[in-house]
Amino acid sequence: MNEIKEYNTRLAKQRKSTTTLVGFLLACGFASSLPMFSDSVKHQETLYCLTNSSCKGSDIKRGISWIIDRERRNYTFDSNIKILRLLPPEDSTAIYWGVASSALLLSAYGISKALTDYQEKSIHSQFKLLKIRALENDLIESTHLDIFNFSKQNQAQLTKEIIARDTAGAIDQLKSDGEKQLDHLNGHLQGEVALKSHQLQLSELDKETAKNHLETAEINRKLDKLNKPTGDTGTATQSPNDTLKNALIDALKSHEDGYLWTIINSLKPLWLIGNQGSGKTYTAGAIALIRKYCLDAPVHQLIDRHATGDNAEVWKLLQAYTLAETEEDISTAFEDCCDRWLQRIKQKPKTKQQVIVDEFTNLKSLCGDTAIAFFKMSLTDTRKAKEYLLGITHNATNESFPDGTASARKAGTILLEKFSANGETPLSRVVVRYGLVDENGNNLEDVEHSLPDWMHPERIYQHFNGKPINFEE
Repeated sequence: MNEIKEYNTRLAKQRKSTTTLVGFLLACGFASSLPMFSDSVKHQETLYCLTNSSCKGSDIKRGISWIIDRERRNYTFDSNIKILRLLPPEDSTAIYWGVASSALLLSAYGISKALTDYQEKSIHSQFKLLKIRALENDLIESTHLDIFNFSKQNQAQLTKEIIARDTAGAIDQLKSDGEKQLDHLNGHLQGEVALKSHQLQLSELDKETAKNHLETAEINRKLDKLNKPTGDTGTATQSPNDTLKNALIDALKSHEDGYLWTIINSLKPLWLIGNQGSGKTYTAGAIALIRKYCLDAPVHQLIDRHATGDNAEVWKLLQAYTLAETEEDISTAFEDCCDRWLQRIKQKPKTKQQVIVDEFTNLKSLCGDTAIAFFKMSLTDTRKAKEYLLGITHNATNESFPDGTASARKAGTILLEKFSANGETPLSRVVVRYGLVDENGNNLEDVEHSLPDWMHPERIYQHFNGKPINFEE
């Protein structure tokens, strides 16, 4: 409060001194401006009278000289007056008094305005400072209250413990010898129970540790077995990637006479058909990953309208170089494929790569000529361009493929059909409708086969990323 009173006193002194100065400047300004209100003080005047008057008394007129001179340009006026005398101005410096008056009045206004602005800012700053100090005081008070409450609670807790201890001591003194012996036995039994419980926990931990050691040893044994060189590799030592690759290839070759490896290793366009829920996308993802890791064929192009939607979990494992999802991008991708195949054929490439097309049935109707041209060129150009084409469609009818390509499809593609029992759960059963040949080169049609249990994109990906598949299970 004293600080506020001192602050108000200081502001009052400033206002008082400034008011005195402003009043003095106003008085001087107004006093200096008085000569400006009389023409005779400021200007030279002319005494004249009319020529037909007596030029005495009230007949004598007075006027400002420069105004009379301007009127004398009128011949009628000039010929009817007589100039009697020129009266000089009473004070020739009157104009300077007017300037000084204006300066004094403006100075009074400026000083008053400066004082007002200064005190307004000062008051705002003082209010902010007072608010900050009030908040600090509240915080200090709150802290003191918290400390007091904490101390009070601790004192209450300490008092309770002292009372409880005294009470326990008093009760213990009141007990008979038999009751004391019974308490001793109970304490001894509780100690034994606690010790046994601790020993049981230690034994459980030892059991878990031994189990972990056993599992680690089993995994090491399996890895050592996988790391052993095989007769198909042709080398004495192999890198871990080569070992994993050869293990997967051997598993494919040993599954049902190796039909699946024949399909995967073939440069013929591979098309998967089947009803919804038959697992076409998962199978396609697994085949693409096998080609990527075992045949060194990365996925160059993925064409799917649902690539970042329903199929995102599968396709993200492929890490495709380019992705076409919109209708415009898909049409452009079909054209790019046709151009790229021609260029690769001219270059005679030694490396392989993949292109994947999903839901070709719909893309044929959406993209029209570009989709038809893409399919027709794939029948002949993909093998020469060293590109694996993997396509997914609904069925093998002309609704799914361009018209007039039935015989070319049978001669130049592999068609694999998948099945589902209830429209949701895929079956391991597959049928190779066409595209395979027997040992004599005869075409095979509608050959029944099955997929191994580990034929899943996630398991194939994990096989090469830290979790090898145990093909013996």
